Amino acid sequence: MEKATDMDQLCELFLQTINQYTLLEKRTHTYDIEPKIYLAEIHTIVAIGAHENINVTSLAKLQGTSKSAVSQAVSKLVKKGFIDKKVAPDTDNEVILLLTEKGKQVFDLHEKQHAWLRTQLVSIFQKYPQGTIEILSSLAIDIQSVWENIPEA
Repeated sequence: MEKATDMDQLCELFLQTINQYTLLEKRTHTYDIEPKIYLAEIHTIVAIGAHENINVTSLAKLQGTSKSAVSQAVSKLVKKGFIDKKVAPDTDNEVILLLTEKGKQVFDLHEKQHAWLRTQLVSIFQKYPQGTIEILSSLAIDIQSVWENIPEA
């Protein structure tokens, strides 16, 4: 893949993949639970459900985003009734995040959806040489590093 046209084609495919995911993220997801929520909100719910008693700072690190973005997302999810904020039992100034019953429902339903997705991806990766997942993981890390260091225009 040394020709510029091959690299351009790969970049186009990559951009199309990102755009498809962005469209998926912008659609509301309900799981028949109201109010409707977006995929990014579901991922916040899942992160909280998977990391019991997490705080906003740790959640921001986990999601690779800013503390203020996480704080805004948490506030929306508290208002929608999916998560609760509580003072940590061992400190007076740390706030921890917990799922409500409605949040736990979303967490469980998303885990079932993830199991289906994992099965689909495993069947795709079986068509490729062993080690492909590791190569793609390394590639993603390298690309993220490039994006983090893009010079200002």
